[in-house]
Amino acid sequence: MTIVIPLLVLCGLGAAIGLLLALADKKLAVETNPLIDEVSDILPAGNCANCGFAGCGQYAEAVVEDPNVRPDLCTPGGNEVAQKIAALTGKKAAEIKPVKAVARCKGCPETNSTTKYIYNGLNDCEAAANLFAGEKGCEYGCLGLGNCVRACPFDALVIDELNVPKVNVGKCVGCGLCVTACPRGIMALVPDNAVSVIGCQNRQKGGQTKKVCNVGCIGCRLCVKACPHDAMKVVDNLCEIDYDKCQFCEDAPCLQVQCKPGVIAPGYGAPIKFLTGKMTELEDKVEAKATEAAAPEKVVEAPKEEKKEAADAEA
Repeated sequence: MTIVIPLLVLCGLGAAIGLLLALADKKLAVETNPLIDEVSDILPAGNCANCGFAGCGQYAEAVVEDPNVRPDLCTPGGNEVAQKIAALTGKKAAEIKPVKAVARCKGCPETNSTTKYIYNGLNDCEAAANLFAGEKGCEYGCLGLGNCVRACPFDALVIDELNVPKVNVGKCVGCGLCVTACPRGIMALVPDNAVSVIGCQNRQKGGQTKKVCNVGCIGCRLCVKACPHDAMKVVDNLCEIDYDKCQFCEDAPCLQVQCKPGVIAPGYGAPIKFLTGKMTELEDKVEAKATEAAAPEKVVEAPKEEKKEAADAEA
């Protein structure tokens, strides 16, 4: 009995508290607009804050309750999400131009970039950048410690074999979290139909850049001269693309220039021939053999003397 009575008291006390909490929840409950939940279900739930709000829930509440909040602020959701929100809220959505992330660095210490020391500190780009501006000779280059990868809620980034970020185009929604996470400004957002992108961030003069990296921009201006729409320019020794002026040319003259470092790279909207490259000599030979095999077999007639000898032999 000394154990049973305390147990019964505790059970009764727990039940009473539970009943009081249930009554309080019902009495003090705040009615919410069911439309907020509908809008929240439409959003991609990445909580990237690209819309200007702390998360998708806050944006859903604001776009429903505040008439001044536009339905087209969710860049990752794109036009489809914007139109659905506009239909639910009775607002008009402007067109969202889809964007994708790109990494503006190709320098790898093992292949084309120099190093100042071996970094064995925290696995964090910010920490590495604060230690003598990082281990790379190029103080503008990617540190490869994956802050951008960890910041991406859509698993669209990996660190590749060159120790720089690689974007999975199918998963990238253009939220921009990787851009804000990089202390070097390596990540950038470009139109998803961009024909070309810039693969460098080094703003030193050409001579200084060549000392630390073989794939850095040297400000030669060949791309500027090649662009017929004045969309290419060199700012602080680094080439830039003005996508507002870019006409997304099918022949892509900016990709045809002989950029020695290879800074101008094909974008996600580049023509197939620039994405795949020209056929190699081996591929040419393989195709030639396949064509020859598919062609009808030619009958080669023997010389007249050989024909006569063969006829005499048969006789």
